[in-house]
Amino acid sequence: AVALPIGVGCGGGGGGGGGGTPEIACTDGDEAAANAVTLTCGGATNSTTERVDVVLGGPASGTTTLRGLNFDVIYEPANLEYVPAATDTSPLFSPNALVAVQPYNNELGRLVVSIQEYGSVVAPVSVGTGQHVVLSLSFRRAAGATFGPTPLTLENAEATSAFPTISFGSGLALSYQ
Repeated sequence: AVALPIGVGCGGGGGGGGGGTPEIACTDGDEAAANAVTLTCGGATNSTTERVDVVLGGPASGTTTLRGLNFDVIYEPANLEYVPAATDTSPLFSPNALVAVQPYNNELGRLVVSIQEYGSVVAPVSVGTGQHVVLSLSFRRAAGATFGPTPLTLENAEATSAFPTISFGSGLALSYQ
C-alpha cells in the first residue's frame, strides 16, 4: 500500500516537540489489477483536500474495450466533503463522452458516476496494458473533523459493453489527524 501524507509548504528543521499541524493523508491498495477499476491516491491539492483517481488497469496483454462505466462512490459525510469539478471530463474516454458526477438525490455520502460514449458512430474505448486514469474526484475534510482512516468504496458498479469483463474494488482510505 502507498501512504501519502500531505503537507503544504516546506517545514524547516527545528527542534523540539509538538504534534504538528493536522493534514490529510491517503492510503490505497496499490495499482488496479488487470481489467479492474479501483480508487487510488492522486495527490493533495492543499492540506485538507485530496484528489482521488478512478483508475482502470488494462489487460495483461492485448486490449479491453468498453463503452462506459457506472458506479457509486461511498464516503463518510461527517468526515469528508465532495468537491465538485468545474467540468467533469475523462482522460480515457473521448471529449464528447457523457460524464456525470452527482450526489444521489442531493444526499451527502454517495456520488453517482456515469461515463458513457454515446451515438452509433462512436467506437468503443480500446484500453491497452498499464494504468489508465478514468476520472479524478476531490474530497476535503469536513469542517472541524479530525478522523482516522475512512474508506471510500465503490458500489452499484458496472462496465457498459465491456470485453472482457471488468471488476471493481477499492482499498482507499483518507484520514485527517
